[in-house]
Amino acid sequence: MQVMIWNIVPEDFLTCTVGSEMGHEIVEYRKRHAIIHDLDFWAIRHFLLVSAEEAKQSELATFIRGWDWIGPGVYLGVEYDTFFNGEERLEQQFLRLLVMARKRLEAFGEFVPIEYIESNINLQKAYFTEAQPVVHWLEQLDKLSDLFPNK
Repeated sequence: MQVMIWNIVPEDFLTCTVGSEMGHEIVEYRKRHAIIHDLDFWAIRHFLLVSAEEAKQSELATFIRGWDWIGPGVYLGVEYDTFFNGEERLEQQFLRLLVMARKRLEAFGEFVPIEYIESNINLQKAYFTEAQPVVHWLEQLDKLSDLFPNK
């Protein structure tokens, strides 16, 4: 299935599969939560950021750019309650970005090619080693969409 390599420290090399217990982000908004694997969250961050920049949504792009992955299970800057604060305008703009990111992913077909992933998503110490199924990342986008009660 989806294989990624984690290089936490140079001496500690660990191979994980998506769905294992290591490294999940819990995104919370309005007492709802989404649990997304760290590297999947990093991948959908990419597609959301590209969409925000394309739509010239600078406020949302700044928010998304601020999602900083500092280690397994630890992201900074994903305080949805603080950023959105129940503001319907921002919520609706973010929901539109989710739709744009979905369309961008669907344009790949069944898999996002490893060449694209290597150029745009992979990090030096955490990376995918093969093409990824589009449907999996669409499911992660749906989890974020489900955080918003007025979708």
